[in-house]
This record gives sequence, C-alpha cells and structure tokens, in this order.
Amino acid sequence: MKPTRHRRLLLSLAPLLAGTLAASPPAKPAADPAKVPGIVIDHLPASSGLYVGSPSIAILPDGAYVASHDHFGPQMKERRDRLTSVFRSRDRGRTWEKIADLDGQFWSTLFVHRGALYIVGVHVPGGQAIIRRSADGGATWTRPTDGTTGLLRENIRHHCAPVPVVVHNGRIWRAMEDLMGPGGWGTHFRALMMSAPEDADLLKAASWTFTEPIGGNPAWLDGGFGGWLEGNAVVAPDGRIVNILRVATRTCPEKAAIIDVTADGKSAQFDPARGFIDFPGGAKKFTIRPDPKGGLYWSLASIAHSPFVPGTPGGIRNTLALTCSSNLVDWTVRCILLHHPDTVRHGFQYVDWQFDGDDMIAACRTGFDDGLGGAHNAHDANFLTFHRIANFRTLTLADSAAVMPVPISRHETGDLMITGAGFEIARLDEGATAFSNRAYIWNGVPEDFQGWSYTRTGGGEPAAIGVRATRDTTLHVATTPAHARKALPAWRPTGTAFAYTDRGMTGMAIFTRPLRGGQEIMIPQGNWTGTLVLVPTGQTPPDPKPTPP
Repeated sequence: MKPTRHRRLLLSLAPLLAGTLAASPPAKPAADPAKVPGIVIDHLPASSGLYVGSPSIAILPDGAYVASHDHFGPQMKERRDRLTSVFRSRDRGRTWEKIADLDGQFWSTLFVHRGALYIVGVHVPGGQAIIRRSADGGATWTRPTDGTTGLLRENIRHHCAPVPVVVHNGRIWRAMEDLMGPGGWGTHFRALMMSAPEDADLLKAASWTFTEPIGGNPAWLDGGFGGWLEGNAVVAPDGRIVNILRVATRTCPEKAAIIDVTADGKSAQFDPARGFIDFPGGAKKFTIRPDPKGGLYWSLASIAHSPFVPGTPGGIRNTLALTCSSNLVDWTVRCILLHHPDTVRHGFQYVDWQFDGDDMIAACRTGFDDGLGGAHNAHDANFLTFHRIANFRTLTLADSAAVMPVPISRHETGDLMITGAGFEIARLDEGATAFSNRAYIWNGVPEDFQGWSYTRTGGGEPAAIGVRATRDTTLHVATTPAHARKALPAWRPTGTAFAYTDRGMTGMAIFTRPLRGGQEIMIPQGNWTGTLVLVPTGQTPPDPKPTPP
C-alpha cells in the first residue's frame, strides 16, 4: 500500500485512550490495545463469557456519533432479557463513553428520524419486534411495553440485525425476518419488510405494515441454499424498494438474494431464476447504502478472500473489503481495508457504517488479540471498534492492506478429502510426537488405532480443518471429552481413549459419525488440543503437499 494512501485510510492501530469507556462494575481486566485495528469502543474479554454482537452506528443532528452493540455468550443465557450498550463520541470517533444499557434489546439498528434517535430490533433472540426512541441522543429511552409504546408485533418470533433504515416515497423501511418457517437455523428464516408512513408515530404498532413473509427453498442454488437473513432495504436504480439478503451457502462464490417489494409495503416477490447474485461477503451480514453523490452503491463486507476450507464461506471473516456496484447486481471489490491471515480467532464482521462527507465511519464487531488470550473464536468477538475510511471514493486495490498468503493443504484418502491450514499429516503410534510444537508424545494408543494417520496440529495454535466424503463412510476424530461435550454433541463415543504426556496426562477420546458421499463438514477446533481427524490404516494420505494460496 502506498504510504500516503495508507494514512488516508486511518485504519492504523490505535491505543485505547484512558477514560474513554464508562466505568461499570465488575472492573474488566486491562487489555493490550496496541494490536487492535481501529479505535476501541468496548472490550469484552473472552474470559467474561460475554461476546460483542450487532454493532450499529449513527450520526446525531449535532454531529455526535452514537454506536451500540448487544451482548451474547454463555453468561447471557441465564438472563431473561438481553442487553444492548450504547456509546457516544463528541470528537468524531476519537474517544467514546458509554451512555446507556438497554435491557431487553437485541439485534438492533440505531437510526435518526426527524431529529430523534431510534433503535429497532427484538427484545430477545427470536423475540418480538420492538422500537424505542431517545430525545437526548441515546442517554435515556422509551420502554416498549405495549402497542402504543414500541411493541410492534406479538406472538411472532423475529430475527434481524443492524441493517439500514431507509426513507423513500413517503415511507420508512427496514428489512426483518421471522422464524416461523419449518426446521432450524437457515430453513426457518422467512424474509419480510416492515414499513410505516414517514410522518407516523413510529412507536405505535398500528403505524407499521409488514409484507407477507417469503420462505426459502433448500433446492435453490442446485441444493446449496442454506437460508437467507439480515436483509437490507435498498432503493433500486429504478426507484423500487428491494430487500437484499445474506445467503448461507456451502461454497464460493458468495451469494446474495434480491427480493422485490411493492410500493405499499404489503407484499414481496422473489424469482430464484434471476434473484440470486454473486456478492463478495454475501455469506455474512453486510450493509448497503447508495452514495449521496450518486452513481454507486457501497458496502463494507467480510469477504471470503481465501476460502481455503471448502463449504464454509460464512465462517471466513478475517478480511474486510470496500465493495461497490452501479446496479446492485454486479459488485466489485474496490479495496481490502483490514486483513489477518488467521480465520479461526480473528474476524472483522457485521460492520455497520454511515457516510460522513467524503469519509465512511464504521462500527465493527472485531475478534482480535487483546493480551488476555484473544477472542474465543472469530465469531465470538471481543471488541467493538471504530474506523474512519477517509476519502473512500478514491480508494483502489492498490491501496489495500497487505494480504498474507495462507498455505493451503489438501490430502485425499480413499474416502475423504481433508482440506485446511494449520495441520500436517502424521502417524498415530505409541510414543509418537503428539503435537508439532511440543515434545508431548502419545501414550496408551489403542491397538486398533495404531498406525492410523491423523491431522497433527500445533497445540493451542489456530487450525482450520474441513472434510469432504468422496463416498459414504464413517469419520473418526479424537479430542478431549470436555471439548467433545460442547463441540461434538451429535457424535458417537467409541469408548476408546488415550493420552498425551503433558503434566496432567490429558486424555483424548475417539468419536465417530457417518458421512454421506459428497457431504462436507468443518471439524470443530476451539480448545488447546483441537479436534484431530483420524484416518484408518490403508487409507493413509500421501505426504503433505501444500497447495499454493
């Protein structure tokens, strides 16, 4: 990147300024902010059992910025209501203070309408649609208790994210989903659009119209459609309102879906023959806005720049890109803004942003090193960060952040293709070296498994391992029993175990599950040992030959 352009991005590493976060008990451990891209708005260490979700950002009429994020993770599961924190900056994002905590607010968008600040979302995951208003820039808020004070729809399970709120043709629009379809995650998302007259009382349920929901079809995209969610209300070049949604797919290129919405906001239509588009970052949440200076639509998206594990573009969140389109159909990556070579515990995702003159300002859900063990994983972020992308319209790929190549390993056996990074193929034998970065050896390897091959990793180091069955088979893996209880609930224990020679002689148990021919899965890592894929004798992969990135 040219030094002058690099400075103009203003995405350099920035210190966490003392006193920028409001004190709140219990005191958080001190983080090491020197490594974190952007300016830290909030930090939740992984050890807290709380993670940063749903960033949103808005600009108040007086020029102050407000940002928000919700909390999720194991420590939130006992709460009846979910929590969103609100922050404000009076110096264009250089410092931030917490100004409010909202109980019973989740997956929410901040937006300004007719001089007031609003936040719209749900009260709990899969909960009722709600909206609140603040007359003092986010310090105090109304409470949604009934149909006249912000409770918009009862008895329907909703899903949403911090997506755009748009005023067009006398109405205010926002996309949402319900969870009333069949099946679980993905298949039960039904797309809809909510809208109200722009001069209506937005806290009144009667002001709002919801389109009839549209469910997806697993047969779409040649059977690769895994669901749609987190749609964007966008004014198309011809003046129509459309809903552009994230699409869950197993492979690249990433996709988005465009649903047409009628002008009265009562119905919507989707044509699968023309409604799917290639969209960089489409497997994750994104935000699209039209340029106020005309000509282009812009997005900040977490692109699968190096999708080295098959079938997981939705899990690759380590590269943030500036993208644009003139017609909402054909999208171009204009510039790589942020990148980290590790996809397992580093992520720049769910970015919400606004135009600010010739700049963009953005709030990012960031998984990054913090001196306290880092993020639980890329998805379970530990930071809310602020970024200014200066003179964004002038940026090109020549101004991109450095993208480090990732060595890609592919190994074929009789039944499996093993793909990923951060591992090597080794032989599972009594006394063999267990991990590539430690002198620990295997102890007590069951006779039936001696001589098998396995995916040897560096203990405690990130790895990504995916497998694809070339024919119907049974997959074997080994990990600690504690990790298996959390990460492998559908796997069958074999009753066999062995250990490695650390101080505690940590035990490893073997688990199996069937795979259909053509089926692809990610192997959950997440703990120090990771989860090791075991390959039977007679199906030994060849010597590792990394594929060029």
